[in-house]
Amino acid sequence: MTNRSPAVEDCLAQLGAGLLPLAQGARALRLDGLALVLVRAVDETPEPVRLCGRLTGRLEDQQLVHGQGPSSDAAQHGRTVLAPDLTALPTDRWPGLVPEMERLGIDAVFAFPLHLGAAHIGALTGHRTTARALTPRQADDAQALADGIAQALLRLPHWLTGLGPLPFSEAHQAAGMLSARCGLSPEHAMLRLRGHALAHNRSLLGTARGVLQGLLSLEDID
Repeated sequence: MTNRSPAVEDCLAQLGAGLLPLAQGARALRLDGLALVLVRAVDETPEPVRLCGRLTGRLEDQQLVHGQGPSSDAAQHGRTVLAPDLTALPTDRWPGLVPEMERLGIDAVFAFPLHLGAAHIGALTGHRTTARALTPRQADDAQALADGIAQALLRLPHWLTGLGPLPFSEAHQAAGMLSARCGLSPEHAMLRLRGHALAHNRSLLGTARGVLQGLLSLEDID
């Protein structure tokens, strides 16, 4: 007999039916947003593929720009991240990123790894705009939801492609443009986009849109 909340049990049932109830999951866990982040390649920063919540996209964008954060810790290293008060973190934890999260109005972050056997394949990352810990039941529910998503990915490998465009598809389009015109690999082109965003205090998507709209020349992306 499980001790999971009825709301999370309902989310797991929807996963079994091929749905992805992220917004319902966030409400069940008393979070202000959730991101599903997947590992694309071992040495690459994990990519957010589904988002819910007003600040979630901006939070994940900053993690991509800085190349670190709770999503990466959970997705690449299989670590559960419980940071209920960002002001209490050591100064060497996610340097540069924590001030950006606080500037967004985010005060707490949590990330739960997605596992398939021994492989780390992604993370379920949530945040709160008030500093408050998860209860033990909420933490257990969040990991159960992450486990349910991992099983859905195993069962239905093309499941997410039918849920709409990826939230950072414009960054890949801009990287493709850089790759084609500058003779770079797509991975190197994405690194240049991220580096430019970090150096100029921009978002990754804002930088990518500047390239795609002709507002940033390819020579600007150093």
